[in-house]
Amino acid sequence: MVPVPFIILYLKRFASFLARKNKTAARSLDILFVRAKEKAGPLEEFQWLGLMLFVAVPFPGTRAWTGAIIASILDMPFWAAVSANFFGVVLAGLLVNLMVNLSLKYAIITGIILFIKSTFMWSILRNLRKSLSSSS
Repeated sequence: MVPVPFIILYLKRFASFLARKNKTAARSLDILFVRAKEKAGPLEEFQWLGLMLFVAVPFPGTRAWTGAIIASILDMPFWAAVSANFFGVVLAGLLVNLMVNLSLKYAIITGIILFIKSTFMWSILRNLRKSLSSSS
């Protein structure tokens, strides 16, 4: 969590500075931003909740640093981005701890249940968002 606020605050400034100085750095940063934008697709709908759940999923590439990059790219407010990253990291730690302390069979069952529950929750949130936007 230590570098997250710095990434959120200074990533775009640092990237533009590097891009002006070095073409190789500009290409590398373009690749990084493209990958982050690809992962940011669903997060644009539910910024805080989406970022928190993205960071909370204990898969490679979905941790706080990537969440901070995505928050910076989406221009999320600073405290919302930091708090979403923080709660996501805490939730991921709790999930990993739960899975480690359970036997392999129960960890697999828990993972399947969490996947089904998160998929169901995303569909409910999308339908809720659509109904709220259509009624406005």
